[in-house]
Amino acid sequence: MNFNLKAAGTLFSRAKQFTEEKLGQVTDRTEYDDHFEQLLARADRTKLWTERLTSHVEAVLQPNPNERLEDFILTKLDQRSLNKPNIYEQLGHCMCEAGNDFGPSTQYGSTLIKCGQCHQKLGIAHKEFIHSAAAGFMQPLKSFLDGEMRSLTKERRTLEMKRLDLDAARSKQKKAKAMNSNVPMAMADSSDTELRHAQTEFDRQLEITRLLLDSLNNSHNHHLRCLHDLIESELQYHQQTVQILEDLRKQLGVSKSTSNSSSVATAATAAAAAAVPPPRATPPLRTATVKFDYDASDSAELSVLAKETVNIILDDNEKLSEDAEWITVERPTTKERGRVPRGYLRIDSLS
Repeated sequence: MNFNLKAAGTLFSRAKQFTEEKLGQVTDRTEYDDHFEQLLARADRTKLWTERLTSHVEAVLQPNPNERLEDFILTKLDQRSLNKPNIYEQLGHCMCEAGNDFGPSTQYGSTLIKCGQCHQKLGIAHKEFIHSAAAGFMQPLKSFLDGEMRSLTKERRTLEMKRLDLDAARSKQKKAKAMNSNVPMAMADSSDTELRHAQTEFDRQLEITRLLLDSLNNSHNHHLRCLHDLIESELQYHQQTVQILEDLRKQLGVSKSTSNSSSVATAATAAAAAAVPPPRATPPLRTATVKFDYDASDSAELSVLAKETVNIILDDNEKLSEDAEWITVERPTTKERGRVPRGYLRIDSLS
């Protein structure tokens, strides 16, 4: 019974504190430091973009939304789903049936059969690509969202509850001190004890949340390796499909003259266009001041120090995007270049 009353009192204090904050009646709300706020913002971006990336990659692996079952690409890519004919295999089967109907001894029939067998190979290659991309990219990122990110979200909610408890305890102590003469000593001591307990719980939860936020660096590095695996799977798939189609063209004896003529014409057009290069506009020099120290996590990034001035590197006619998350910068003294998160930079005016 006492536990239920205590829990109900805690919930009431949190609700009261939250309502007063929303109404603007609280002026001493506990604030996090700038670095912690940046970690929270990075976690939000990580969750948002990981969800969007997995959604778009899933659409590439299965473009048909009617056939894109919720877990088909993710966790239930079993042998039964792999054995289901895809659009390439269905087309190949149709071509083979048409060729047999027209007669394998006829030129049209034999060509249809060869094209059908080719498309069946393309279907198998596409299934292998789906399996490789799902295992190397989709499943790790989905596991991250369902595991680490879910745990982080839970700890962040707990931290917010601890912050509300702390601010409510501070408000209670403040009121007790304001009515010092009318409040019994035992009640004043109780408010002090409650505040110390709330501060201890908040500090403990803050450290737990900070550790999880810091671990996102390792998650980003893992996602980077998964991205490399995805590109490697795509490359192998397209190389395999090109080889299958090249073999089919050799079997059919298709001439390359048409494609070569088109290539020559395209090359001639490109050469003519390159003969008169357009004038190149020199982009204005933009500089930025580093707000916080940043340690690069890979070779594409640049480590910078707070209060350091760097040059912003833009391509020809490129404008500095307001919603860009990363900016390529150059250290004026050493000419080192690399990417830095936009949140770590304060963009200076044009030089």
